[in-house]
Amino acid sequence: MSHGTGHPPTTGVADPALALLAIPDRLSDVQRAGRVCVWGGESLTATAVRLGARETDGHTIFPSGCRSCTATAAMTALLQHAPDCAACVQHAPDCAIGMALIRLTRDGQW
Repeated sequence: MSHGTGHPPTTGVADPALALLAIPDRLSDVQRAGRVCVWGGESLTATAVRLGARETDGHTIFPSGCRSCTATAAMTALLQHAPDCAACVQHAPDCAIGMALIRLTRDGQW
């Protein structure tokens, strides 16, 4: 499972929590199409987590991740998000983004 040093897009992802999940900068065609995990490269089933359409290099891609890799990416995003989020610091349940990342971390489900 390679989580790389990718970066989250700032546009193109409808859900702000999913937008915080950094995906690798270099993706194969099947990763861009969402048929294999963007982090681990394994084939995906119906339990895949759809990461939202993203704009990259002038193209729209549709990445997905397996539950395990998505949970790891969500934990990384949560650790980056929470310390600078007033809602997370004061009362975590008040932050919709933080709670969505916690759900993704906990069970890899959206």
